Amino acid sequence: MKTRIISGVTGSAIVAAMLIAAQYAPIMYNILVALVALVCVTEIFSARGLTQKPQIIIPSAVFAALMPILFTLGYWHILAIAYVFAMFIMLLAFSDSIKFDEIAFAFTTTTVITVGMGTIVFMCDKNTENSLFYIMMSLAIPWVADAGAYFAGSLLGKHKLCPKISPKKTVEGAVGGLLAGVLGAVIFAVVFQCIGFKNGEQVQYLSLVIMALLGGVVSIIGDLSFSAIKRSCHVKDYGSVIPGHGGILDRCDSVIFTAPFLMLFIEYFPILVK
Repeated sequence: MKTRIISGVTGSAIVAAMLIAAQYAPIMYNILVALVALVCVTEIFSARGLTQKPQIIIPSAVFAALMPILFTLGYWHILAIAYVFAMFIMLLAFSDSIKFDEIAFAFTTTTVITVGMGTIVFMCDKNTENSLFYIMMSLAIPWVADAGAYFAGSLLGKHKLCPKISPKKTVEGAVGGLLAGVLGAVIFAVVFQCIGFKNGEQVQYLSLVIMALLGGVVSIIGDLSFSAIKRSCHVKDYGSVIPGHGGILDRCDSVIFTAPFLMLFIEYFPILVK
């Protein structure tokens, strides 16, 4: 537990520092998201045993690395179409060594990871003046909820949430995580409100609480979904980059689901108003 806490706090501080610094060069948001998406795709390919198949890795890596950047610069749809064609061309050209289920796995996971993380870029582009606030919410809600679930489950957990997919997760932990996610979102919002938004926006706390609560539920779905993939690949973690946590994808699995939800929510239920 000590290792998990230390690496979690250290990692969060590093991420926060990088995001704050990126305000002075907004394209850095795109680059950071692209790097994370690329690493996540690499990790899930490694879990599936596809690292020895460059015919699959190369087009998927190019898609993951370029798509978050092209979301802002434009022409992302050309890359998306090219990726589809490239994967099927690889299937036809290397039919003796590549199976359709491998292509399907690579295409699905690459698209989910890249588009899921890429929605953070969409939020930044649509809310340029307060992009840091929305990025922090995209990360804080799932990460704080995950931390809350871990501690609540460790102390109070008795009833298994989804034992066949993630034996250690409990109902009590999930409830604790949802409450922690809401509390974390409110604290972050209060801090940003005290610092002051650029145009004097005010936080709509009722919308924020609803968003955080639903976002916490979505983050659990994301976590369990990638846990199911891990189980099918017969691996415990996607990597070992972060001591006590696993790989980058182990930390971003819930964000991949939560970020698109937050983007849709704020589109119809704004949490910042002038």
